[in-house]
Amino acid sequence: MPIRRQFIDWHQPLLPAVADLLVQRYAGHGRLDLRNVVMVFTGRRATRRMLEVLYERASPQYPAFIPPRMITFQHFPEMLYQPQNRFADDLTQLLIWKKAISSIPARELKAALPSLPADDAVPAWLALCESLRAQHNELAEEGIEFDEVFSALSSMGNEPEAERWKALRRIQSEYLMQMDRLQLWDRQASRLIAVEKQECAVDFDIILVGTVDMNRVVQQMLAQVADSVTAIIHAPESEADAFDEFGCLRVEKWTDRLLNIDIGQTRIADSPDQQASLAVQELAAFEGTRRPDEITIGIADDSLVPAVLQKLSDAGVSGRWPVGMQLKQSRPWRLLTGVLEHLSSARAGQPPDFATLSGLVRHPDMTDWVDRHVRRKLTSKKAGPIDWLTALDEYIAQHLQTSPGALLGPKGRREIVGAVIAAVEELLGYLCPHDVMDQEPGTSGSSDRFQQLLFSDEDDESEEWSLHRQLESRQRLNVWAQGVLRLLNAVYGNRELQPELFRDRALAECCHELGEAARILSGVPADVMLNCTAAQAIQFLLREVGETPVAPPANEQAIDLLGWLELAMDDSPVLLLTGFNEGFVPESVSSDVFLPNTLRSRLGLRDNHRRYARDAYALTAMLHSREKIVFIAGRHEANGNPLTPSRLWFAADADSLPERVRRFYDPAADPGHSLPATSLTPDFDFSDSIDKHQRHSGFIVPRPTGVPSTPVEIPVSSFREYIYCPYRYFLKRELKLRSVEDETLELEASTFGSLLHHVLNQFGTSHLADSLRPEPIRDFLLKALHAQALRRFGRQRSATVNIQLQMMESRLESFAEWQAATAAQGWRITVTENALTCPDFRDAKGRLVRLSGRVDRIDRNKKTKQWRVLDYKTSEQAQSPESTHRRRNGEWVDLQLPLYRLLVQSLGIPSSVQLGYVHLPGNLAQVGASIAEWSEADLHSAETTAREVAANILDLKIDHITTGSENRAAEFSRICQDTVIDRNIPWLADWPGR
Repeated sequence: MPIRRQFIDWHQPLLPAVADLLVQRYAGHGRLDLRNVVMVFTGRRATRRMLEVLYERASPQYPAFIPPRMITFQHFPEMLYQPQNRFADDLTQLLIWKKAISSIPARELKAALPSLPADDAVPAWLALCESLRAQHNELAEEGIEFDEVFSALSSMGNEPEAERWKALRRIQSEYLMQMDRLQLWDRQASRLIAVEKQECAVDFDIILVGTVDMNRVVQQMLAQVADSVTAIIHAPESEADAFDEFGCLRVEKWTDRLLNIDIGQTRIADSPDQQASLAVQELAAFEGTRRPDEITIGIADDSLVPAVLQKLSDAGVSGRWPVGMQLKQSRPWRLLTGVLEHLSSARAGQPPDFATLSGLVRHPDMTDWVDRHVRRKLTSKKAGPIDWLTALDEYIAQHLQTSPGALLGPKGRREIVGAVIAAVEELLGYLCPHDVMDQEPGTSGSSDRFQQLLFSDEDDESEEWSLHRQLESRQRLNVWAQGVLRLLNAVYGNRELQPELFRDRALAECCHELGEAARILSGVPADVMLNCTAAQAIQFLLREVGETPVAPPANEQAIDLLGWLELAMDDSPVLLLTGFNEGFVPESVSSDVFLPNTLRSRLGLRDNHRRYARDAYALTAMLHSREKIVFIAGRHEANGNPLTPSRLWFAADADSLPERVRRFYDPAADPGHSLPATSLTPDFDFSDSIDKHQRHSGFIVPRPTGVPSTPVEIPVSSFREYIYCPYRYFLKRELKLRSVEDETLELEASTFGSLLHHVLNQFGTSHLADSLRPEPIRDFLLKALHAQALRRFGRQRSATVNIQLQMMESRLESFAEWQAATAAQGWRITVTENALTCPDFRDAKGRLVRLSGRVDRIDRNKKTKQWRVLDYKTSEQAQSPESTHRRRNGEWVDLQLPLYRLLVQSLGIPSSVQLGYVHLPGNLAQVGASIAEWSEADLHSAETTAREVAANILDLKIDHITTGSENRAAEFSRICQDTVIDRNIPWLADWPGR
């Protein structure tokens, strides 16, 4: 007896009609008992919706309603026969594919796999094994052996590809042999055996709902239980010849069918964002006459989801996409990614580097872990809060160590940084298969490491520590998986400390999936278990769970967003279909490394013709069963690449084709672009209806708060900062804000200059300061530089820092030549790095304020008795004092050197002192002194400007905010909204002192 085909006219939604059919067929004696019914669907959402509809239909009339079993097509075949062996799960299959490839001599694989991944390239191996498994599964679903592909290619004359499939057949044979040896079954092979041995039998009714595209093996299985099968087809019985005996599509009946989609139902947008806007405008047109559950937004192109959700949110409407997020966006996944990056940064016997450690401790859950452990370690030594993150950033920026060794710098900061490193390594200890240092994780092993970091001798800095030796050792994958669970439990296991975490569904789901993966790995046979490092194991686990979706919370007021393949089973009367473009509807695959479309057609696999037929049928059913459908297509992708119209839109009468082409490619011809922006809710207003000239930017530069009282001292170096931007001056000088670079890879300009200043200061106070010979000066400077570099950066330095130190050596060697020459002219260093003040300076309003500054160097010529004040400049280009202090029109932009003249008077130095720079630039020919040629009138003008600026500073005056650039004033760029075209500063007009 053949399978029973039941047609449901497509002028009504499918699922409610199916519910009515079940009631009609199975209800009796006041009962509706469907326990002996198995319903098969193409997707999980349809199973959930079918259950809802059944309860709506049956519960009022049949209180003792017993629902059927509902299952997706993926797992249905195993209900038709009794497997003889345990199935290998997906993880085990991948490992067996890896074992199979590794068991075959490379020469036999060359035709298919000319170059195999390296043994430690876990992601590459996984990708390769997943690709082989996908080909095996797809072919087996259609009952095709790899040998048949080889034969087909040979008959087509494609010998290179035929040889490749011959080698792939060798791998497949080894894979199946390994499965047999382990007494495991491959699911697809098991189905083939069940068909061959006629093992399919059931004692329940099977109802196939909308399964119009089945593979051959399942059809063969269903043929053996045909008496129990009903295939429900969403089409009128007049279309019976368009479906085969299994209820599947006859492809030839749908490929040339005219759909005649009404042009008036179509909207064309230029971009994804405009597609989303058109969908929202269509919603607005209903003016609240439709409930959320009566409207569905179809998403043929998944990349449109963020734009649609954002536009709905902007309109005050909730949207619900079935994939709320993926586990790779969850907190545990990101934490393990940080751990992976940290472990993977270990190189050449050195522990993981500072850069990845800095990134890892910024994960919020890792920050909590480190904070607790740092406080526990240092509470007895330090009172008050411990800003360990700033201390770590400052340490990295100043010392530029590539990897933690013996710590450098002041003891207080060393203790904090050492405690941070020890806290991280304490957590990493949970990964190890054996207790670190023969102790439980979290005990004194980390304390020993803490002491090692603080007090190890420099010569022992590169010594490998046992923790990292263990983490880099090769252990079984399942052993590392248990370590990952221990690490996660250490971070997330204490609900009392972090109760809010356990309301995070993605967090709980990620921990569950990783636990499930570890459980599965514990049952994998040892013969095929992968041996790897901790980092490789984490890579494996993250790849396995990362794409797992996490459904968003239920929301009855949300409008559902559904993918294309889910829409055929949806029963809402209104559909707004976005992404109605070729490649999405109909779906097409233009390239396949193993099975191109021509070969698929030859083998009878799912090809683009079959996909077109499937999508043409689905669209036909939707056009008949929906009250309203609006098709929204795009002309361009987000990156600007052009899109083409769907072929289904052109499946229409020939007379309409010119208009369809014109409508798509000529924006002015599409009336959809000018739909009125009707409000969705009473308080919702589209931005297009707002006068742009009356709107203010939402990017507001923050008003300074906590401004201190009038300053009593002004550093001479800060005048330049105030002249450039008063707002930035107050942020830095008065509010004491500062940034710490946390991704420093080389010496910053300030650190570069600071190191040279320190060395030059040492020279200025040494017994060689008056030397007339360059050689001893050079030797002293280089020795001082090397000592400072060792103290600041240790022995393990990056190549970049070493190159910068060599650049300093070259500049100091040139300086030695100049210094000997200037000493020969009679100049002698009398003062170096001296902090000076001018206590009696008055501003333009006569108020007394103290000037302060640190003078790099003061010389006196023993022959002429002339004084000069010099400032060391280590910038790449040598610039004269005139060019740095004044604009071309004579306006002062910096007052540092002129104000030095006032500071040195406290030392009894006359006002006739020379002012200038000592340049140490990249161009060594420019090393030397540059003296300013300012007249007395010029210097008087500078002092007048200084008094005016001092008055503004004392008045806390902010009258403008200068836009910074990458080369200048970038420190507070984000606070100042430098990149915002229409930044808003509402408080500036009424700021005190303006």
